[in-house]
Amino acid sequence: MSFWLVAVTAVGLSPAASLAPSSRVRVCAPSIHRASLPSMGLFDNLKGAFANDDTLTARGNAGLSKEATKRTITWVGPTGKQKKSTVVAGQRLKDIARGAGIPIKYDCSEGTCKTCEAQMGNGRVKICVAKAIDKDITINYGLRQK
Repeated sequence: MSFWLVAVTAVGLSPAASLAPSSRVRVCAPSIHRASLPSMGLFDNLKGAFANDDTLTARGNAGLSKEATKRTITWVGPTGKQKKSTVVAGQRLKDIARGAGIPIKYDCSEGTCKTCEAQMGNGRVKICVAKAIDKDITINYGLRQK
């Protein structure tokens, strides 16, 4: 399959027949069957840099000496509805509650107003300033809601 190029002049198009046979330019149609993958041009040499390395082992824990122990907090609302959260000791209870969708009201965020007070174990804590302890616990929230 071949195509013949038509010469363009300043006046307009001149038919291909008016060109001498030696001045005709042959343009080949693009190959329909390609045996290789398409070329990425400038990036052909970089494709190996982004390939997966099969010699690597399983992913580790980013250099930490041991994995943090995960604990469970069971949130119990004023109506008795329960939700569970998996936490690491030291996380702020305010952040854990927000992430779990627990509707706790805050007024001061300093622990002075007792609006967010909840029962954790045998004692009471202020959710806005308290942190998770290193054991599984149950927190009864909404003690001041009516």
